[in-house]
Amino acid sequence: MKNVGGVNFTNLTATLQTSDPYITITDNSGSFGALLVDSTKENIPDPFELTASASTPMGHAAVFTLIVQEGAFADTFTINHVIGTYDYLIWNPDLTPGPGQAADDILTALGYNGVYATTMPLTDLAQYRAVLVFLGIFPNNEVIEAASPEAAALVNHINSGGRMYMEGGDCWYYDPLVGGYNFCPIFGIYASADGSTDLGPISGQTGTFTNQMNFTYTGENSYMDHIDPTGTGYLIFMDTDNAYNCGIANDAGTYRTVGTSFELGNLTDGSGVSTRAALLDSIMHFFGVHVTAVKEDAGTQAIGLRFSLRALPNISHGTVQITYSVKHPAGTELKVYDAAGRVVNDLSRNLSSAAVSGMITWPGKDQSGRPVSAGIYFIRLSSGGLQQTAKVILTQ
Repeated sequence: MKNVGGVNFTNLTATLQTSDPYITITDNSGSFGALLVDSTKENIPDPFELTASASTPMGHAAVFTLIVQEGAFADTFTINHVIGTYDYLIWNPDLTPGPGQAADDILTALGYNGVYATTMPLTDLAQYRAVLVFLGIFPNNEVIEAASPEAAALVNHINSGGRMYMEGGDCWYYDPLVGGYNFCPIFGIYASADGSTDLGPISGQTGTFTNQMNFTYTGENSYMDHIDPTGTGYLIFMDTDNAYNCGIANDAGTYRTVGTSFELGNLTDGSGVSTRAALLDSIMHFFGVHVTAVKEDAGTQAIGLRFSLRALPNISHGTVQITYSVKHPAGTELKVYDAAGRVVNDLSRNLSSAAVSGMITWPGKDQSGRPVSAGIYFIRLSSGGLQQTAKVILTQ
């Protein structure tokens, strides 16, 4: 607390309040004692004590009211405090901001909790589990100068174990030649050419999280850098008709990055896994950021419980075929959850109480028969104390 007034305090006290449903204040009073004009003091001897519920969403902004008083004097302050961390920060200085805005909309629809900004916060990047940077395409691009505080903050975040996605048509090859920061080494990228106006269509790479992804590209298309993997970087996207590379992922052990020379938000959604939602969700999973309260199981449970989905992991405008088998069919449950962990549809009523195996169709609708929106969904089979969960992606 700093006294910026004209009167000294001899026994300044404070009371902390909140109506936030996730916060419990167990000690709401604090004493600052004597506080002279232009001096600063903390209430370390008499701290406030509070807890956040385990169910608090990551990145939840709690609002507190702090009432300070001494005698007839009283003043009230509002304090905002983020609980845990946000899933992502989108920094979008692109002069044509549509791609970054589209990415923010998609991540929000998938259930991720993040912050969108056109000016990058230079401190506290650690409160974001992933940082996504959208620099644009020439002549509307943003150049991150080599000696800029933005460059220093981004590099420090990566070296501190951060996760970062960066896209830009010139940020890899051309910008470092004219005073821009060279992010290539830290992203596992070797920039091989300045490129031209011929990017797209692009394809994902076998053995990576972009496997079987194929997109056409409708974004700005000028001097699109050619980028190749180096060090711990590896190829995730290449231009299919001109045979050059345009997307690199990098797992350096202590940090992870993804760099592209195209605008992800201006890819055209196709069928199956070839959607921007599936790509962004895959990038976030590569970064270790999982938004849902429901988790996909890595493999099949032993001791007789098998759960599988036809057309895993994604479908487009279709239905999901769920094949199941259990040891004891009585009491078996089959439910569909959205990315926030809410039950979308309970398919248990469609199960036979006598059959140990069968096939159920989920037509992509909620409990009331209304089509659900595009996004990530989880189907969970529970029987005899065992569970198996699989993920599907519904596209428009």
